[in-house]
Amino acid sequence: KPASTSSDDVRDEKVKVLKCIAPVSLSDVVLGQYVGDSEGEGDAKSGYLDDPTVPKGSTQATFATAVLYVRNERWDGVPFILRCGKALNERKAEVRLQFMDVPGDIFNSQCHRNELVVRVQPNEAIYAKMMSKKPGVYFSPEETELDLTYRSRYKDVKLPDAYERLILDVFCGSQMHFVRSDELREAWRIFT
Repeated sequence: KPASTSSDDVRDEKVKVLKCIAPVSLSDVVLGQYVGDSEGEGDAKSGYLDDPTVPKGSTQATFATAVLYVRNERWDGVPFILRCGKALNERKAEVRLQFMDVPGDIFNSQCHRNELVVRVQPNEAIYAKMMSKKPGVYFSPEETELDLTYRSRYKDVKLPDAYERLILDVFCGSQMHFVRSDELREAWRIFT
């Protein structure tokens, strides 16, 4: 955790975490390329290779999933799964924390893992997905959500988008949300 909320302290901690991540190996990565759906509508009908600007037979990946491990006391053994891609069903950026299953499943595999989701964009939100008992006389679990969607909770507050936030930081002289050269170097070390 940072010693303070100053830009340098926060950025130092980000670099410290990145230094604890080993470079990604091919065994921890899945790559793919989107294809068209002949029964789809609009853009869904066309695949990556159907784009006239893409070289014939290109094997360029348009989807990637990578598993990273932060080798420090707090996160040892916890997989961080990164997914990104082009032409996915929805556009979003979020962090999902899946909690470990409790040993001794008394619900006969009817339960999903509990999750804490932080949606960065679109529609910023924090919500917890958890299993709970359905009301009534039967003992059956169902997934429920505790939801803090910023737009509904903070109706009268103007929430800046990412670039507005960065421009405001420039005017205020804060560099907290900008990438420092040592942070960039560590990120490149992990992925190249």
